[in-house]
Amino acid sequence: MSEIEKALLIKDETESILEIQEILWKKTELFDDFGNLNEAEKTFLYVEILEAEINNGGFDQFFFNSSGDYANEILEALKKIGALKTVKIVEEAYKNFPENPIPKDNNIRREILENINEQTSEKWTQLEDKFYLYEENIGGLVLDYVRKNINKFK
Repeated sequence: MSEIEKALLIKDETESILEIQEILWKKTELFDDFGNLNEAEKTFLYVEILEAEINNGGFDQFFFNSSGDYANEILEALKKIGALKTVKIVEEAYKNFPENPIPKDNNIRREILENINEQTSEKWTQLEDKFYLYEENIGGLVLDYVRKNINKFK
């Protein structure tokens, strides 16, 4: 039985997610080096990156940090796990970013964020409030994704 399969046996959803996350992070040499991960493993981490950033500091923090480098990948990851309500929230946040497509370069995003207007900031706060309602169980969806793709998780 693989370490991922053992992690899926943990009854507490959050503990299971954290264990899988730890296993996958160990496969990366640095935080931003996903070269050792396959697409399924990246999908899991992209979802977790979004959740961590939004729960810790909202969309401002998400775009400010290196997590914003993966804006497109994160949106695709949410679609892959079936988090369609969350996709709508994130798409709306992306539409309100002053420059589209959202720059992959962290320094460019930070410069843009320095001049963010109050209207955008308020819109992101409203979207964060919607996100925090958790109308769908993102944790459950990402664990179901792992179960369905267990052969891709090494």
